[in-house]
Amino acid sequence: MSDSKFYTVLFFSVMVTFIPRVIPFFLAKYIKFPSWLTIFLRYLPLTMMTALFFQNIFEVNTQNHLLGINMKAVIAILPGLLIGYFKRSLMLVVILSVLSMAIIRYFT
Repeated sequence: MSDSKFYTVLFFSVMVTFIPRVIPFFLAKYIKFPSWLTIFLRYLPLTMMTALFFQNIFEVNTQNHLLGINMKAVIAILPGLLIGYFKRSLMLVVILSVLSMAIIRYFT
């Protein structure tokens, strides 16, 4: 595959992924939701990220089958939870959490 064909396929792959996942976040700002739905959606980022985080916090020791805690994941979770609670922005939570984990993995 030539370089130009590769970059063309890569660009369209990014667009196919970007459009259905990111555009709805920006369009939601312009739609008037009912008050009950707004209250529900307010806590969605925190709920989603908490579910994703907790699956990475706990790890099982294969030798004695005891539950352990992944401290790297716990440290990376804290900034994401704070942003999720105060800003309620799923994009900020995801970006900050990924950056936190990347920085922790880079320095350890």
